[in-house]
Amino acid sequence: MKAIYLDSIQKLSERDIPTPVPKAHQVLVQIKSVGICGSDVHYWHNGRIGSFVVKEPMVLGHECSGVVVESGGEVKGLKRGDRVVIEPGEPCRKCEYCMSGRYNLCRDIAFFATPPYDGCLLEYVVFDSNFVYKIPDEIEDFGLATLAEPMAVGVFSTSRLKPRLGDRAIVFGAGIIGIACMMAARAVGCKEISVADIRDERLAKALKMGADRVINLKSERLPENHYDVGYDATGADQCYALAVQAVKPGGRMSLVGMGPDMQSAPLVEYVCREINIVTSFRYANSFPQAISLVKENKGRLEEFITHRLPFDLKNVERALHTAFSDQSAGKVVLDFA
Repeated sequence: MKAIYLDSIQKLSERDIPTPVPKAHQVLVQIKSVGICGSDVHYWHNGRIGSFVVKEPMVLGHECSGVVVESGGEVKGLKRGDRVVIEPGEPCRKCEYCMSGRYNLCRDIAFFATPPYDGCLLEYVVFDSNFVYKIPDEIEDFGLATLAEPMAVGVFSTSRLKPRLGDRAIVFGAGIIGIACMMAARAVGCKEISVADIRDERLAKALKMGADRVINLKSERLPENHYDVGYDATGADQCYALAVQAVKPGGRMSLVGMGPDMQSAPLVEYVCREINIVTSFRYANSFPQAISLVKENKGRLEEFITHRLPFDLKNVERALHTAFSDQSAGKVVLDFA
């Protein structure tokens, strides 16, 4: 089968590798669509994200959908022909984090496209059937189904932040993670949701996705002491400084975005205003709700996919370049034959 490898920074190659065979608890999935994530772009452009460093050739991609073509003998609930999305991490299921339900913190989790584990920019993958979910009939498009993965980030961060019915929320960052946080906040009952960014094109998309208000941070001031909760989906120091003034004293702030290893934030202000900082890493127990959010918002989310390319070496390179440099890009998706 065909696989696309990141050999070194900004250097990709195509290889022909054996098609894997599923074990008793696994399914073999023929990949149909893969979304390009910001982490894929980071690995391609920089060769690392924080402490995760690419040291050997690695297959990128972790947002994927496909069709089950073979099931192991112990698999229940999935059969050949089922349309599915994959939650792209297999935890050990034995450590204290797995046993307490926080398997996203498992130190031995094998996560797609996170060194040293390969991702899903290849034609077939085998995966633990417990982390493979059927796509509802209402989601007809495999490309749209890949958005379940970033949507799970928003669902999980919201479950950690715990907004209350009627809360006002602000989201920093109008990329797909910011949109996922916004939609999850809406689903749990936030009544007024603002999205802040520095790009007008992205803010226009956020309005189409359902934001009540958008704020261009280059030209507009944020209301002070206005929001009950906030999300940062940027990882930018400036947003930490802005958020502490925009969120009410006693409020809560979720850090979702990944920035540099060392960052600065006005922590004294957070302390004096008793704004709780809640961190969120990937997701756990969130995919079913994420799939439901995609189904409920499919009309809007279809518009967020701005670029679709057929899967081959040249187009994988184009997809990464587009996601990195095209400010008008929403989600970039690779479709397999």
